Amino acid sequence: MGKFQSTKIFDGYSVALRQHKAQHSHCCMLHGYSFYFHITFASIDGTLDETNWIQDYGSFKHNGLKEWLTEMFDHTVLIEQDDPMRPLFEEFRQYKIGKVHFLEKMGMESIAKMVFDKFNDVLSKQNGGRVKVIRVEAFEHPKNSAIYSE
Repeated sequence: MGKFQSTKIFDGYSVALRQHKAQHSHCCMLHGYSFYFHITFASIDGTLDETNWIQDYGSFKHNGLKEWLTEMFDHTVLIEQDDPMRPLFEEFRQYKIGKVHFLEKMGMESIAKMVFDKFNDVLSKQNGGRVKVIRVEAFEHPKNSAIYSE
């Protein structure tokens, strides 16, 4: 028996980041990407809703997920929490030089998991928890991505 899945692409997120632990590469310097995400959904019970959909994509405008993606990734600076230059990036935020977010872990793999977890947390509280995210592919640009799935 087959099962239904659907995918939504969220794109257009201009991000600057620094991976201070990557001292062997240019990634240890502040650099920019245009993030986008392919998110795959499934219904927990394998059925479609009354409109024959897994997920109403219009709901992302109302359930806070689109706003969260924009807050996290639209014209933001992403820095790992333990970055030795954190005080400088704290000043960026204080003086409104940049919208800075400090992440527990840096890297597209960790970002894919963060998006996966956030979406599933919100979706678990909607429509009786009928829909879940089963896969997030996070792209820093068209040639590089990371996938988190369960």
